[in-house]
Amino acid sequence: MSTKYPLCIDLDGTLLNSDVLLESAFAQLKQAPLSVLNWPRWLAEGKANLKAEIAKRVDLDTETLPYNQELLTFLREQKAQGRTLVLVTASHRQFAEPIAKHLGLFDEVLATDGDRNLAGPHKAEILVERYGEHGFDYAGNAAIDLAVWKHARHAIVVNASASVAQQASTVCEVERVFKPPEKPWRPWVKELRLYRGGG
Repeated sequence: MSTKYPLCIDLDGTLLNSDVLLESAFAQLKQAPLSVLNWPRWLAEGKANLKAEIAKRVDLDTETLPYNQELLTFLREQKAQGRTLVLVTASHRQFAEPIAKHLGLFDEVLATDGDRNLAGPHKAEILVERYGEHGFDYAGNAAIDLAVWKHARHAIVVNASASVAQQASTVCEVERVFKPPEKPWRPWVKELRLYRGGG
């Protein structure tokens, strides 16, 4: 794996064995249960707005988030070899930056901020603008990441279903696969069923 190409890493479901929107929504529910009444109104103005409104009201404990330890070990190895690591996520910047600061691995953070939800095609667009077509490698986990892998040099597939892994191999050379954890993600993640738009 060449270290001269930046490695761009998705957050939700990839670096984390969870989803920041769900983590923050659950935290808000614990702190202010009636806040759920505002969610439909916030979401009506767009997914980015929902994330921004929750981010204004919630502080996540970055130390206790469920990080993908196998992936973190790999990223530390890449960092030690001098590779540029970029956290690129549809999660709100107010959450992404503290996570990046806590881990101390990333050279840059690209995240949802303002009106644009940095997922799928929007994420691909900003990465191509910065690094050029096939000028970066990308680690992701979901079908929405296929829009990014199409423009990446290599794919690193993390926590993905067999179907997503197979589809990734049709649009990009798969460099490495990290299998999903044996233990399920936090039980409440499945219970909340909050609409996801990629991470």
